[in-house]
Amino acid sequence: MSTRLHLVRHCDVRNPGGVLYGHLPDFPLSDKGVKQAHALGRYFARTMARQIYSSPLERARETAEIIASYLDSVPITYTDDLIETRFGLYLQGVPPKQVPWRRPLWLIHMVLPGVLRNDESVAALATRVGRPLMHLLADHPGDGGICVSHGDPIQGFWVTAEHRPRYALHRLQCAKGGLLELDYEGQTLSHLSYLPPARIAELAPGPDQTEAGSRSGA
Repeated sequence: MSTRLHLVRHCDVRNPGGVLYGHLPDFPLSDKGVKQAHALGRYFARTMARQIYSSPLERARETAEIIASYLDSVPITYTDDLIETRFGLYLQGVPPKQVPWRRPLWLIHMVLPGVLRNDESVAALATRVGRPLMHLLADHPGDGGICVSHGDPIQGFWVTAEHRPRYALHRLQCAKGGLLELDYEGQTLSHLSYLPPARIAELAPGPDQTEAGSRSGA
């Protein structure tokens, strides 16, 4: 049986201090992120998604809740399998430009992800992200569902699915508000495609965009 699942990165974040937020609280969606989440909601309203799994961090929760508001009584389950990477705890609170000297282990993480004791391997990221995906396949075959996570966990799954070397973790980039479409035959992944947020907005335009398009075509 064919089933389509979606692996979504949380949307844009309000971050006035410009720091790496990792697992820190009080980093909700920005105005841009809210618009991205509504575009995702409109996009998923046309699908057969029957359940949402989400990281418990605020930016992911808010993304999942906005998506769910477009769906018919679709439940949200929060799971640490989709949470930000463990290495985010080491990096959090620091502006990106200061990372090389304030968080020097970052360089090892970039070159050899998973080697450090406080890091996770690409395989470990893929395994934990894969668990809620497998739950969706088991519980909603033929219909599917949505997982909302963070950049590195999603990219860890992506690298593993495409049999890329582990250093590709930081070369594949799922943008905030973007998603991977995952087509399964039974429990075997048969096709993966990436949709950036701009493409999602094109496929699921908001009322303002629809009205503007109607006026320009009149």
